[in-house]
Amino acid sequence: MTDISVSRTTPAPALRILQVVTPAGTTRAPLVWVFGYVVATFALFLIWPVQWPIYYASGWIRLIGYVTLCFLTIGGTTLIGSAGATRVVAPLRFLSAILVVGAIVSVLILVPTSYAYTGRPPWEAMDALRNQAAAYRRLQSLLIANSGQRNTIVAMRAIVSPLLYAVLPLGVMRWSSINWLGRLAVIVTVLSSVVFSIMRGTDKEMADLLVAGVSAGLVAYGRSRAVGHRGWGILGKYWKHLLIGGLFLYFAQGLFTERKAERLGGYVSRTAVCANDSHICANLDNPWISWLPQPQRFGLTFFILSTCSGYYGLELALEKPFESSLGIGHSPASLSIYEAITGDPSIHMRTFTYRNAGDHWSEDYYWSTLMTWIANDVGFPGSILVLALIGYCWGRWWREATAGFSDPAAILFTLGTMMMVYLPANNQVFASYDGYVVFACWLSIWIVHRHRAGLLARIKA
Repeated sequence: MTDISVSRTTPAPALRILQVVTPAGTTRAPLVWVFGYVVATFALFLIWPVQWPIYYASGWIRLIGYVTLCFLTIGGTTLIGSAGATRVVAPLRFLSAILVVGAIVSVLILVPTSYAYTGRPPWEAMDALRNQAAAYRRLQSLLIANSGQRNTIVAMRAIVSPLLYAVLPLGVMRWSSINWLGRLAVIVTVLSSVVFSIMRGTDKEMADLLVAGVSAGLVAYGRSRAVGHRGWGILGKYWKHLLIGGLFLYFAQGLFTERKAERLGGYVSRTAVCANDSHICANLDNPWISWLPQPQRFGLTFFILSTCSGYYGLELALEKPFESSLGIGHSPASLSIYEAITGDPSIHMRTFTYRNAGDHWSEDYYWSTLMTWIANDVGFPGSILVLALIGYCWGRWWREATAGFSDPAAILFTLGTMMMVYLPANNQVFASYDGYVVFACWLSIWIVHRHRAGLLARIKA
């Protein structure tokens, strides 16, 4: 039975009865799945046949101990945040308009951004797809040649980013209740990001789409569980979503492997892969992985080097003394703004991520984990406290997105999930101007929406 207490402090002239669900029907399983992925990345860092240059037992003990403490902190605060009373809110208004306008903006901004970053129009995507290595080289050359000349495009993208980001999560979560125009808008927005990824030859856009889409799918699953759907009922409702997600994952991993193979000149006769230009390499003929087919052996090993190598950057940072970057070192975006305004690079030079370059681990080419970027400002003990806040908010957004049916909380949950998934690499959400604006905008909407959406009932755990 649902345990509900209804509280009215003042008479309401018109009451709308909103659906109330039981917290007993909600699930934390998706939180466990995502968190399990994060833990698995560290396990792969430890066991995969990569020769990480950590030569002393004390270094391994310090790294394993700190990462374990981080994981325990995130896990515990996430459980706390996902428990307790949940207020049910009205659906987000003007959903169709948000989706359609977002799709139109995604198409309109694709043309100037494609020219700015690649020098080519987006309708040449099929030609770029034929040689992703050349597309990536073109991007790198233009980033150097046109440095500082993309400010207008960067500002435009940041301004519209809250709208663009929301289309996919809202579309996935509300797919069954939106009309054909809204569904078309979601497809168009996704295709715009895919085209931009192809034009640049980069994986970021595909990875962000995958994380945002899967996160939204988890919210849809949680909402179905909250209203009583179980087992085959949920599978029958979302089998199309699972099929589309599986196909997109297959396409994304295939494109990832192809891109990396093209940049390295193929993988058929390759016996090792290395982290960029470092001497940190993995032996593809190692007996532990030699049983895998060559493409999967290459792709998976490259994925681990690309993703899990951040833990090595963390170990390098743990060896260094703390020099505070005064609240701006947690993000390349905030550092660049500060340097543009003041012309002072000294704050940047204090960061762990910058000083790791002394160990041939430059922040421009290698990862160093979310914890390291946070520690730039508050040190590694302070980073634990920040992770506690992140875990609590992530759990709370899940609770309000599923049991409370809050769309703004659901969008924030997808951002929190992106932060979790990218934890082994960087501070992804705040690594760009877009991420700052998206987070600030939807955090504000969530705060206002949860207090003004005609809340009538409080669910008790």
